[in-house]
Amino acid sequence: MRDMSRRSRFAAAFALLLLPSMVLAQARAGDDANAASPLAATYQRIGETVAQQIVGGDDAASHWMSGRFAPLDPAVQLREYAAAAARDPKEPLYVASLADTCMRVFSPVPAECSDRDTIGYWSSRDPDNAVPWLLQAERARRRNNVSSIVENLERAAASPRYDDYAGRAGGVVAAKLVPRAAPADRAATVLYAQQQGAMPLSSPLAALEAVCAPSTRALEERIGRSCIRLGALMAERAASYANRRAGAQIAFASATTDSARAATNEAARAAVAMSDRCREAVATLERYASGGPGERERAAATGSRFLDDRSSGGEPAACEALAKSLAGR
Repeated sequence: MRDMSRRSRFAAAFALLLLPSMVLAQARAGDDANAASPLAATYQRIGETVAQQIVGGDDAASHWMSGRFAPLDPAVQLREYAAAAARDPKEPLYVASLADTCMRVFSPVPAECSDRDTIGYWSSRDPDNAVPWLLQAERARRRNNVSSIVENLERAAASPRYDDYAGRAGGVVAAKLVPRAAPADRAATVLYAQQQGAMPLSSPLAALEAVCAPSTRALEERIGRSCIRLGALMAERAASYANRRAGAQIAFASATTDSARAATNEAARAAVAMSDRCREAVATLERYASGGPGERERAAATGSRFLDDRSSGGEPAACEALAKSLAGR
């Protein structure tokens, strides 16, 4: 019965599987959200068979994918993300996904979030990453604890990295699906998987907007300064283009001088331009993946390297490597 309910849930949720990449495309200046992929029908067929690939699986990836494809059922999502993190606590995507879901407002607080402080656990395991400290600041804002907002936001702003680990999703999905794909579908399956890492986690961006809102900045002058520093960090070093653009926008909104606003506006434009270049490179891979056997084989190999690079070094470095590899052909 549980397998049938999971299969039914995935069938109902299929329309949401490609939503992250479409939403992100609409959020990027200069994107053509109506451009049709030559693999659209293949992606649909792959998505419709995902449930059959993971239903009944008790490994970490199957549980995480079960949670990923249940966005409208927080209880299921929590249970599956917690199961994934328990089975592979060294995978940061699973820890981050559970913490992201636990940032929702629940009453009462579910056991998956109350038995262990998921955000505190993430920050203790990943102390040089700004994201969990940003979530800590948002929790403090919800408690009206101004001193804790300042402390955690300053910690976030002083961090050397900003990585929500959402970009690792493509590698997780590919590792699960590609070995089972028919040879003719391997390239398309790799590119289907890369879409799963196309959107940042939602809670950090919501937290950024809340703790750097004008009403919050008015509570203490250090909050505004930290928002500018955190936004600049994100604009320069966030592991995804979407987060780089979000950081530039927050820094722009928090800036107090025309020169600072001009600099952050330029950073936002640069992030859009680089993401457009990456999108074009992925579109090239899609054309290869819809071609003959030799082109499909090259697309599968190149796409797999892209997923590995994004998982280990973030989207900007992976996209630069992808563009260079395609330019050299």
